[in-house]
Formats: sequence, C-alpha cells, structure tokens
Amino acid sequence: MTSKVRSILTLLRVRQYYKNILIFVGVFFSKRIFEVTLYFPLILGFILLCCASSFNYIINDILDVERDKKHPEKLKKKPLASGDLPVYFAVLLLLIISAFMIFSLVFLIPNISFIFMIILIILTGQLYNHFFKNYAFIDISVLSTGYLWRALSGVVIINEYISAWLFLAIFEIAIFLSIAKRKGDLMFLGKDKAVEHKKVYDQYSLKLLDQFHIMIASSLFMTYSLYLILKFNLFEPTIILQEYIVIFTIPISLYLIMRYMYLTSAKPEIARRAEKAFFDKGIIIAGFFLFLILFSSFYYDILVGIFGS
Repeated sequence: MTSKVRSILTLLRVRQYYKNILIFVGVFFSKRIFEVTLYFPLILGFILLCCASSFNYIINDILDVERDKKHPEKLKKKPLASGDLPVYFAVLLLLIISAFMIFSLVFLIPNISFIFMIILIILTGQLYNHFFKNYAFIDISVLSTGYLWRALSGVVIINEYISAWLFLAIFEIAIFLSIAKRKGDLMFLGKDKAVEHKKVYDQYSLKLLDQFHIMIASSLFMTYSLYLILKFNLFEPTIILQEYIVIFTIPISLYLIMRYMYLTSAKPEIARRAEKAFFDKGIIIAGFFLFLILFSSFYYDILVGIFGS
C-alpha cells in the first residue's frame, strides 16, 4: 500500500508543487496579506496550479511511457515506465483532475483571467515537452515562462497591479535555476549520459552554461535592486527609516545568489533538485532575514496600526 501511494505521489510530481507558491507573490508585495477574504481564492488557486502541473506531468508520462522504458534512469523513477502503476490508472487520475479543475473554475473561482493562466501553464508545458525541449536556449526561456504564469495567476485573482520589475526578477530566477539544473546534469551525469538523458545537452557545455549563469545572476541582482529602489522611491533625499531598511535585503539577496551558485557547483545533485537547497543552513538563515526585513518594510504601517491600537 505504501509503495502504491509513493508511486501515485511520484506520478503527480508532488515534490514539484513548491513552485506554485509563486501564486502568493502578488498578495504579499501588494501589501494585502492581512485581507482574509483573499485566502480562499488564493489557496484554491494554489491547488488548481498543482492540478495543472500534475496534469502536464501525467500526460507526458503516458505519451512517453514506451520511450521511458528504454531509458535506465527513467525506468527506475517513473511509475508508468516501471510498471508500478498501469496506464489506465494514470488516465483515470487524469480524468479526475480534469473534472475537479473544470468544476472549480466554473463554480468556485470563475475568473476568466485565471482560467487563461491555467490554460497557458498547460499549453506551455506541452509545447515545451513536445517541441521546445530539443532546442538549446529556447528550452530554458519557455520553461521559465511557467514561473511567470504562476506569479501572474495570483495577481489576476486579487485584481492587483504589481511592478513589471518584480515579474522580470521572477523570470530571471527561473532562468537562473534552469541553467543551474543543466549545469548539474552535465556535471553529475557527464556529457554522454546527459545527452542520453536529454538530447538538447548536445548543444550545451559547462563553460557556456557558466557564462550564462554569471550573466543571469548579475541581471537578477540588478533587477531586484532596481525594483526596491523604484518601489520605495529611494532616489528621494527624504529618508523614511522603515522603508529605507529594505536596502539591507540587497546584500542578502546577493549572498543568496552566490550561495546557490556555490552549492550547485560543489554539489551538482542540488542543482538537479532545487528544493534540496531549501535545507541548506545558509539559505535558510539568509532567506529568513530577507523575508523579515521585506515584511517589516512593506507592512510597517499596518503592523503599527494593529499593535499600536
């Protein structure tokens, strides 16, 4: 029984659900995190994004099952290829997920813009898997747009404007992680096995990916810094302390970028599974202080109103 449950969770790719937390970016940076009425649609939206992700993965596994059986690594990891779960069960699961998504989008969260985002996530996933994954550089860009759709999903649910600089930073984070994963694959598997794993690796090299990584890391750092400077109007000579302290997150963000680059270079298995980086002490401590300072800067007036009254 435990083995079957584990196989189902693997088929659904539950470990990838953390990416959908991006749906909450909009409510945090729009200073509306204390609006309780937004919680239900956002949590339901998060669940639907997880369903859309699983929908993509299951379709891909069904279509690729015969090819995966010939691949030693995928044969062990994918429950359809290994025979742990039958294909008809995957189809049944797909129908259940589809029915739940349609019901929720029609009756529980009938937001046209959010429905469009769900369609974009599924469409992007399928286009990547069947076309763009074989084209170097395009594969990284297309894959990274999926992160954008997740973040935009939260924005359309709460009907709020968020700075384009923030979304550019999210897109660059996605590219940063994608490049790191490709570096990790080449380092961990070696060039020949990596090409067997994904044909597109024939067009990549560690030297080229290192150059891309440095370029995107620099761009990400500048984009985040510009977002904060423009958001809090830090060009002005007038200093508002609770807003000005947000500038301390800039060196923290730089440390996080450098720490992740170090981890993925020293331990390529972390680059292959980015969620492992969340358990690194340096990432945890720096991430905690980054969140604490951002929260204090964005919600200072609200916190003063709550605790001062």
